[in-house]
Amino acid sequence: MATNEVVECIRPLLARFSENEEVVRRLVTTDGTFDALCHQYRRVTDLLKIYETEPDQEAEIERLKKRRAGLEEELLTRIEGYQPQ
Repeated sequence: MATNEVVECIRPLLARFSENEEVVRRLVTTDGTFDALCHQYRRVTDLLKIYETEPDQEAEIERLKKRRAGLEEELLTRIEGYQPQ
């Protein structure tokens, strides 16, 4: 994955967990599951921004917020459990 792709993939995650930037950058390049979760987090975050501008999308916004919270929890668990090798 090119550097720009990595940065774009993890930009929303770094905005949320900026204190863990080094670990996030390392995990996204070495852990395929973490990378996939980052991509999902970015998609959900992008969709949420779109739906928040649309009228009558409260149900979808709530669903996306719950999904984002679940992804944040899973990502943070992986970040906190990271052990350098």
